[in-house]
Amino acid sequence: MTEPGKEMSTSTRCRKPHTRSRGGCLTCRKRRVRCDGGQPICSDLPLRDRRAEWLPGEHQPWTVDTQVALNPGSPMTNSMDPFDCLGLDMSFKSRQLLHYFRYAKGCTDMLSNTAGKDPFSLLSIHPDALRDTLLVAGLHYAWTVGDIHTYQSTLLFHKVATIRILNKWLHNINQPGLMTFVRHVSILCFVEGCHGNVAAAETHLKGLVNAVDLLSPSDSNFPNTLSVGEELANRYLIFTHYSFQGFKARIVSSAALQKIFTQENVAEFSDFLSLVYDWREQRIGNLDKRLGAMRMMPFFFAVLPPEAKFYDIDASSMVECLKSLTATILFTSDDHITYDPSWEWIEGSESRLLYETVKAHFASLSEPQDDGNVHDDDSSETPRLSTSWSSMCVATSLYLHSALGIWYAGESLEPCMFRRFLSILMRDVDRNVHQIRSPSLSHLWFWKTFLGAYSIAKLQSCGSQKDVGEFEKCFDRLISTWSRVCGVDKWKDAKARLVNITWPLGHSLDLAEKVWKKATQ
Repeated sequence: MTEPGKEMSTSTRCRKPHTRSRGGCLTCRKRRVRCDGGQPICSDLPLRDRRAEWLPGEHQPWTVDTQVALNPGSPMTNSMDPFDCLGLDMSFKSRQLLHYFRYAKGCTDMLSNTAGKDPFSLLSIHPDALRDTLLVAGLHYAWTVGDIHTYQSTLLFHKVATIRILNKWLHNINQPGLMTFVRHVSILCFVEGCHGNVAAAETHLKGLVNAVDLLSPSDSNFPNTLSVGEELANRYLIFTHYSFQGFKARIVSSAALQKIFTQENVAEFSDFLSLVYDWREQRIGNLDKRLGAMRMMPFFFAVLPPEAKFYDIDASSMVECLKSLTATILFTSDDHITYDPSWEWIEGSESRLLYETVKAHFASLSEPQDDGNVHDDDSSETPRLSTSWSSMCVATSLYLHSALGIWYAGESLEPCMFRRFLSILMRDVDRNVHQIRSPSLSHLWFWKTFLGAYSIAKLQSCGSQKDVGEFEKCFDRLISTWSRVCGVDKWKDAKARLVNITWPLGHSLDLAEKVWKKATQ
């Protein structure tokens, strides 16, 4: 024992370090020999006794060497974004804009017949299509939200990149890539027009006409069968022309729009967007349908496989829109009240027609299904109005310009554009002359054919288009054939067939009667 007041001295016992390795290789442990701790096997063993074995639980084949480990700050350590794997510079909030457009309200169920297939996968594999998508997405966001600043730099970045691509191609027009050029110019024309820059859009449209003429000339040797590329080029031109002329017609019909557009046909985008946004909030012009068409536009201009086929569409929905538009114009012609914009644009049939036009394009990419409405008699409540997409859209354009007179403000169509329209329409009605004997298709066939002859007479009455004699003779011959086969020799009966599809009543009937008598007598 220790005496009180004295501290007890203690000593700490230290265990000697073991010289035997506790992490030796499995071979050395089995042989009960000293191991130098080398992994997976020590270097002291003879070569004949070495076995590259690890202890259980120590085998780590996926361990990354610390020298090549990823930097924690690297973007590759973060969760992968599906839009990070795109072959396009996604600077200036491009990913955010694409995410917005992908989940924006719209109709993408009709874009793919493959269940579960993301339609955006068709765009992500083509950088040019993706760039066009971003341009449309920025426009869609501005029109929907009323904000021009959030993605202004994004739009400018991709628009400049697109213009550089076009300028590079223009230095050598013999190089491949004409279809890419056509797609880019079509998108730029649409975007510039909807941004209030009508002058730039008109320049793009003229360039588009020349580019399509290089790909598919509209001369007297216009082929009866077009390749996929030629058909698409014509569709792009028809749709771009339709969108642009509809936009210009809205400007002419609105005093508020004319006030913000200068003499150079350019409006401040903020002023223009503010007016458009107010109209949308007031549900004027059914602009939601126009936004729906805008939502599908990138897929309209998407690259199709070479084996793609085009089928006839059911034009019933487009005809119904034209009937509503015609009835609206006839209603306002007797109304002395001034509307801004004009009542035909307030009612919204033109926006619905644009939407149905884009929708019909996707319908033409798949074979029509027999839903019980396809009959050659009058027993069907809603008979299918079968026709090609291009000829129906051309006939619609001629109807809006020549019969209704709401396009071009009374001016003539451009000669090159008019000849192409007539070529497409004449080829279609001449090839489908057998539809004369079909009770469900005869009226639509006659309506399209008569529009070809009527538009020629309308423009000739203005002193223009002197070089369309071959088209005039062809349409007159086809009208005469229809009259003989269907047993219709009086104008009042022929007029009833036109009205059955759609036709305005009034002063247009005088010229229409002259066209009928000229073709049948």
